[in-house]
Amino acid sequence: MAHNALHFEAAEVARCIAAGRLESPIRPLDDSVVTLRTMDEIRRLCGIAFPG
Repeated sequence: MAHNALHFEAAEVARCIAAGRLESPIRPLDDSVVTLRTMDEIRRLCGIAFPG
């Protein structure tokens, strides 16, 4: 299954919320944004476009 590891992410979110953090020290927001921009560029180069 593709979603087997999501419980690890959910547990980290719960830990951060409990600690009053706005982001995880394990995976800061800036790192996630870089990953998303890279994925957008790969999709653009492959000609993949999502509606909207």
